[in-house]
Amino acid sequence: MLNWLIYIISAIFVMSMFDRYIYIDDAWFGEQAYWFSKLGHVKTSTIIDFHGWDEHLFVYHKLNIIIGAGLINLFGWSVTPLRFFTLVVFLLFLYFTYRSLTGNNHRYNQIGYKLVIFLIIVNPQTILYAFTYRPEFLVMSLGFYSFLLLHGKQSIPKIILAGGFAGLAILVHLNGAMFVVAGFILLLIRKELKLSIIFGISASIITAFYFYDLMETGSLETFLFQIKHWPDDITTNYESEGWFSFVTAALLKLSNEHQRFFWSYDVWGLSALTLLALLAKGKILWIKYKELIIYFIVADVSLNIFGSHIAEVNMILLLPYLALISAAFLSELRKESRPVLQSAVILILIFQISVVIFGFVNIISKHEAISKVTEITLSGFPKNNEKILVPYRFVFNQLPNYNLVSYKTMEYHQVENGRKYSKEEFIDLAAKLDIYYMIISSEMYDANNGMYPWMQKEFEDAYHKSDYIKLKIDRKSHALKLIE
Repeated sequence: MLNWLIYIISAIFVMSMFDRYIYIDDAWFGEQAYWFSKLGHVKTSTIIDFHGWDEHLFVYHKLNIIIGAGLINLFGWSVTPLRFFTLVVFLLFLYFTYRSLTGNNHRYNQIGYKLVIFLIIVNPQTILYAFTYRPEFLVMSLGFYSFLLLHGKQSIPKIILAGGFAGLAILVHLNGAMFVVAGFILLLIRKELKLSIIFGISASIITAFYFYDLMETGSLETFLFQIKHWPDDITTNYESEGWFSFVTAALLKLSNEHQRFFWSYDVWGLSALTLLALLAKGKILWIKYKELIIYFIVADVSLNIFGSHIAEVNMILLLPYLALISAAFLSELRKESRPVLQSAVILILIFQISVVIFGFVNIISKHEAISKVTEITLSGFPKNNEKILVPYRFVFNQLPNYNLVSYKTMEYHQVENGRKYSKEEFIDLAAKLDIYYMIISSEMYDANNGMYPWMQKEFEDAYHKSDYIKLKIDRKSHALKLIE
């Protein structure tokens, strides 16, 4: 049964890859990688007049963007190689997970590897983010490799490598610090002080490369300024003034950590299964897999305290440990008859599968041949310096050909001002930014969007006629003139 479910979900996943809708993350990180490939540093030319991002963005996920830039140099400007990189990272993670669960004398080979693979693959976040250019699967994989190296017979080279993987996780995303803290504390709990120090030094040496572009005069100050003025609250505890303030903020944030695990139905299933596992079989799981549970708890607490804001997507970083704990629980449950408990598990798994199916329907229903769409839609506009306001996905593959400004510009200016703009204010800002044209996609003037409320009424008649509306901005009359 498990085999068939894994095969079916995998087959649907492969089918869902073709002409998959461009997510905001693909465009956001993709543009950064594009400019790094061209300039050797990151900027976002499509987000303008916002704290210098369109000149030099210092806050970015270093290793992930550098790898993306290399792929663009090799294969050209397209979302496809960027997404396939994430997919390859995920497949390698599955391979090493399989090896670790089937190896001789490995402490986790008692856990059914098919259960673990099932919980990882049949997962709403996996079907979306395993083929999206985001850093989480790379961070998660590097952290998990570090964790696996901390098992078995230890040696200095092995510990150096474990620390190196944890340090690389930080280079990909600062949230990777969770794996440095978790590995260091696990070694201390084992009373292996020397190895914990070596682990920490190895991780620190690799982490130091994060600051390679912050050594020039003013760069670190700009980096800190851009973080402080980020449109989302990513600094969390780090804006605290003094230790007391930091501890207070950390405790407050920790009190909300449960929100990450039950953010939406995408994570409810595996979170509920893990919670049930610890409540129903916590004692026996602690006896058999004490270090797994310790590492998981320390990693999660570290992510909360030292990581960015609480976000659902960061559950991916905890995915291997959630899957291992849940699979260990299911393996134990097979050995006895507990009808109520087993019924609860079946309901959770049915729910998880249902959410995955719904996720596939959502992904496939949005399929769009974006390269053809952007080429056709932009073909009537002049290839000069006149700015065109577009949905962010239009950067693929037209970023080199037109002066594009993404709607993220307007969104972030709204966020900074603490309110949504009226039509007149929107056009005033567009005029200030020298934007001449606009392309509006159907989902933007949908009533459910809400980012620009005036659009729903403005384009009510056009809603069912076209997916993309081309407009010229009349700055004097505050009118938007339709381009036929």
